[in-house]
Amino acid sequence: MTPEDLLRYQRARGPLPSSAEALPAWLARQPEAVPVEVPLAAVSPLRAAGVVVEEEDGAALARVPPDGDALDRLFSLLSLPAFAGGGAAALLAALERSSDAAELPGLSLPLRIQPSKASSLGWSSDLFSLTLLISNVSLRREDGALLPKPGPVVAVCAEYDRLLESLDPPLLHARSEGIPMLRLPGGFLRRPLRVEATRRDARAPRGRIAAMARAGKFLGELDEAWQRRLGPVLEVAWPVYRPEKRGPLLDAVVGRLLPEMQLR
Repeated sequence: MTPEDLLRYQRARGPLPSSAEALPAWLARQPEAVPVEVPLAAVSPLRAAGVVVEEEDGAALARVPPDGDALDRLFSLLSLPAFAGGGAAALLAALERSSDAAELPGLSLPLRIQPSKASSLGWSSDLFSLTLLISNVSLRREDGALLPKPGPVVAVCAEYDRLLESLDPPLLHARSEGIPMLRLPGGFLRRPLRVEATRRDARAPRGRIAAMARAGKFLGELDEAWQRRLGPVLEVAWPVYRPEKRGPLLDAVVGRLLPEMQLR
């Protein structure tokens, strides 16, 4: 659902319920619903009123009508704390996250720094995913291990427009010249690098589509210069947190500070 759909729905919705007793019947008549994150304390009252609430990755997602006024009325009638910024802002944020999730790679470097830890360190708990394009690797599906294929392994971060000199841990190439070829961990002494499913609440940085186009063009030119030795690339998400105000990003894999970037 787009913001335009949201406005059309609001115009056609009809009167809002005026009492908690009228909520179940009103909710049953609503043809559409949007998953919005709600406090865990709101789960039981919402379910009692007829709202479908799913719990996922420690978060509660309530499927509510795509209507900011209706969301505010719902929480008011159930005596639940209001959303910061109002129901409309919560719905638009949910729609934005849903759109972001559809764009992101399905696989991600392991998320080891949880949102609560990032917040305690002074960063926002909003999780973002940068995109890595990695050549000549394959995925071992039984355990999520990344394995090298014949040919050079090269990785570029689309949003930073920079090569990586390591994947485990992820490390941006420090110099402007040279193409670092990576060695993936594995064997008897080091466990292989394993990826996992990208978190559904992860958001895409703004300008991702343009960044992906630049990275794809760079790798295409490099592949041609190297006589087609790169082969297909695998997209892998790199989870990061943005600062509360200004400053470096926080890598969510090992907690390393990353160069400043405007994610939104």
